[in-house]
Amino acid sequence: MMPTLYLNFFIGLLVSFLGTLPLGVLNITIMDVSLKKGINAALRFALACALVEFVYSYISVQLTRSIIDFPALKPITEVFATMTLLAMGIYYIQKQNSLTKTKQKTVSSFYLGTLLSILNVVAFPFWILYTTLLQGKGLVGISGQGLIVIYVLGISLGTIAGLLPFIYGSRFLTRLVAVHQHRMDRMIGSLFLFLSACQFISLWI
Repeated sequence: MMPTLYLNFFIGLLVSFLGTLPLGVLNITIMDVSLKKGINAALRFALACALVEFVYSYISVQLTRSIIDFPALKPITEVFATMTLLAMGIYYIQKQNSLTKTKQKTVSSFYLGTLLSILNVVAFPFWILYTTLLQGKGLVGISGQGLIVIYVLGISLGTIAGLLPFIYGSRFLTRLVAVHQHRMDRMIGSLFLFLSACQFISLWI
């Protein structure tokens, strides 16, 4: 089955949503923004993050197309994907609690979101990795500009969707994360290890 525009959009949104949930600078900062400046300011922060993610993911998809154009590189990218997932799993399992409030100067929430998202260059390997995997499984199509734009649009909206729980649940989540962050990190790490194992098995099937 050939990937459709709808499937591209949904898969992009879903993966982006799930990828935004693990605790990092962006979602911890947006909780702080929501508490200190209000929901509207936090929504502007989320919009800035989504716009930068749109650009970063578009560039990543174009790089992925270049990789796919050279079939000899596929085994290398498959192994790289397995090792990356394994490394991410180990990182989250061993990660120490690091819930700290971001020191915010008198800058707009939109500018803050833009700046922090631009500095989040890990988005490039993340989307190259997952786009390669998803394209290889036939879940995402990147053969045409229409498919790419819809996929990247889904990614951008998925970023906003993933940040919304941290905006509206900031008071509850701040207390919850402070107590259970390490347990959450272990769960996320275990998921990455599971995905790494599945990817490793797929190399031999």
